[in-house]
Amino acid sequence: MVCTCLVGMKGGQVREAMNEVKPVLQALLIADHIYQDIATGKVVIAGIFSRLYFSKAQPQEGDPTPQPVQSAQRVGSPYAYISLTDIRGKTSFKLRYVNLDNYEVSMETTFDVESDDPLKTAEVVMPMPMLPTGKKGTFALELLWDDSLLGALRIIVDELPGGP
Repeated sequence: MVCTCLVGMKGGQVREAMNEVKPVLQALLIADHIYQDIATGKVVIAGIFSRLYFSKAQPQEGDPTPQPVQSAQRVGSPYAYISLTDIRGKTSFKLRYVNLDNYEVSMETTFDVESDDPLKTAEVVMPMPMLPTGKKGTFALELLWDDSLLGALRIIVDELPGGP
């Protein structure tokens, strides 16, 4: 199919057309921890999530000291895992965290991925800042290429169940 699109183009035009091929997003995840196995090169992703909780409750004087619950405890900043293919040379991307209620962007960063073979999978592990959780809402972690949305991960922020 690609060949029929390139019929009649000169060498420079073919190279330019090939550079305009949209990269393919294979995975976009957010997790508590991401490791790489040195021996195999495999990426190990632990604690994938798409929901965050917050608590409005303030401890009152005389209340027992709250004990952290392991399943709800947050320690440190999360990581984003991005898997891409169809990367041709050095390619720039934008990752942003957007409140879908008002489309306010609270975090945005740009980064480059380079590949010498568009058939190879490029994996990116990116440390993230603590994501805002002060109010209920629906957010998205969006990946853009050339100001075009490649994909998004929806994140729901809600009040911790069992509050006052």
